[in-house]
Amino acid sequence: MKYRNAVSSFVALLALSGTARAFAPESDAGFAARLGSISASVAKSVAMQRTLAVVPAPVAPVATGRARPDSSFTPGHLCSPTDPNFKEYRYAEHIPYCQRSVTRAMKQEVGAHYGIAEADWHNYEFDHLIPLAIGGDSSVDNLWPEPSADNQGPSGKDQLELQLYIQMRDGKISQADAVKQIYAWFDAFMAKRAK
Repeated sequence: MKYRNAVSSFVALLALSGTARAFAPESDAGFAARLGSISASVAKSVAMQRTLAVVPAPVAPVATGRARPDSSFTPGHLCSPTDPNFKEYRYAEHIPYCQRSVTRAMKQEVGAHYGIAEADWHNYEFDHLIPLAIGGDSSVDNLWPEPSADNQGPSGKDQLELQLYIQMRDGKISQADAVKQIYAWFDAFMAKRAK
């Protein structure tokens, strides 16, 4: 089981690092297609682990109080027209938009994985790794417990999400660029923390 968890985590990390770096020279359409296929394959792997009751160890928040999403459990996932929460297409790029639909059962699953007791939920936002406004969905694969204090201020993820939404709305960046910036935000935080 440990071997399967390690392999699954490694594959998911490779997928995410490849998403943010290796696809930079690709066209936006190519990037979006590849991100969708990576999300789907990682999601299948995670779903299979859950079916087999192989759950990776919880990832505790780091010392500063910010939890980094566990890429084997929260790889990020894009909305599609076949999603039950699909509402419409948005922006000039015509990207699928899904409504927020996070159930208590989903919060329990995510909270259990990340070691967040239900009594402590008020200290967290069950955040969409890829925000709904830039085309993420409300699957468990796109949710993680973001400490409430972290989504504020000029360098907070919520500020970045707002900027990306405005740029996509105004046609200044593509969905692929916005997703790259979301993943880069986490990379930058971890690099800063490592210093």
